[in-house]
Amino acid sequence: MVALKDNRLDEGLARIFGIASDQAGVQLEAIRSKAAANLAAYGKLIAEMFDKQSVPVPPPVHLQWWHEGSRIQVVGSHPDRERIEVLLNGDGEMVEEFKELELLHEIVRNTELAGEGTTQGQHFNIGITSTGPLAFYTE
Repeated sequence: MVALKDNRLDEGLARIFGIASDQAGVQLEAIRSKAAANLAAYGKLIAEMFDKQSVPVPPPVHLQWWHEGSRIQVVGSHPDRERIEVLLNGDGEMVEEFKELELLHEIVRNTELAGEGTTQGQHFNIGITSTGPLAFYTE
């Protein structure tokens, strides 16, 4: 669990985000903003990839990390499910960015839920829609 102190995250997170030790710390809002910006950029990369490969959206594409295979999986019955998985998992940058997005969103979520609940058994998801990407959790 991430420590919350005066609405700032601990020094370890400050190092991850490149904040100098003499600065005030990392504000949760800064991480929220980074997560939103990274999600928008990821959605743009996926939209460009799908456009080049003629992958239709709609229907929306539901992405989740598959721990058993250490890769991105398409959840549900999208008609191009297998092709999407090959495209995304064949691009190391797309896989790495998915995991970074998951980490950023989990930092925010765990901080917001500190002492109030648990994220145990919940899974991070990214939905790709015709209007853009969205991040959400499922059980």
